[in-house]
Amino acid sequence: MPYRNAWIWCLAIIAMTVVAFWPGYFSQLGEAKIAWHIHAITATAWILLIAAQSWSIDRGGRALHRSLGLAIFVVVPLFLVGGAGVEHSMAIATGSGKDPFYDLWGPSLGIYDFVASVGFVALAAMALKDRRNVARHAAWLLATPLLLVGPALGRIYNAHLPGLIINGPQDFPLFRWSVHLGGLTAVAVALWLWSRHRRHGRPWLIVAGINLLESLLFETIGFMPAWKTVFVAFGTVPIAVHSLGAILLAAAALWWGWRSVPPRRTGPVEAMA
Repeated sequence: MPYRNAWIWCLAIIAMTVVAFWPGYFSQLGEAKIAWHIHAITATAWILLIAAQSWSIDRGGRALHRSLGLAIFVVVPLFLVGGAGVEHSMAIATGSGKDPFYDLWGPSLGIYDFVASVGFVALAAMALKDRRNVARHAAWLLATPLLLVGPALGRIYNAHLPGLIINGPQDFPLFRWSVHLGGLTAVAVALWLWSRHRRHGRPWLIVAGINLLESLLFETIGFMPAWKTVFVAFGTVPIAVHSLGAILLAAAALWWGWRSVPPRRTGPVEAMA
């Protein structure tokens, strides 16, 4: 099987995420918004699902692997709902003009996270479409955490990397460079994995491209007044509407991926049975 023991790296990503978001989220759980809780729970559930998939197939548990895989139809829509909730809360904070961080970076983070969400559901749908090709199926699924690695590493860089440490609002401009450095780290990992699995390595090139696109749009569309207007307007629409849209998008993409694989042909003996 390709990518043996990938479940260990999935658990390591969860640990890294806890370290990254400890100051701003995990150490202040009682004060965090419900949208952030949903995002944290669903993102963790997704990584744990991939880890369980990797662990089960490594040990030859094909039946368990297939059974666990059906959870994708629940976890992916919920993950997108969590992402929409975070986008909504950032849009509200940006529109209020009272938060110096989101006043500076809200619109750019909005387009960054939007691309990440669309990229995530696309990778998940492709994993379903290629589920009979073991190498590509695994690569599509394992590529999804690389959309989370960049933002997590960015926070770690801002906390510990000399020259990028943020000690207060006066250092908020440094956030730009941690975003790009985190994304480039994810790109480097993706290209390294592609170099080792070139035959079925297209998913790694795709996720590298998504990370680069996030950085590009962060620096371009993210600073356009028209986009800020759209993003702030996003916060005025009820969260229920965004949640429904996220569920419908995820359902459509996953259904397309599932239906793209023709049913297995039934042999004469099986047909008679």
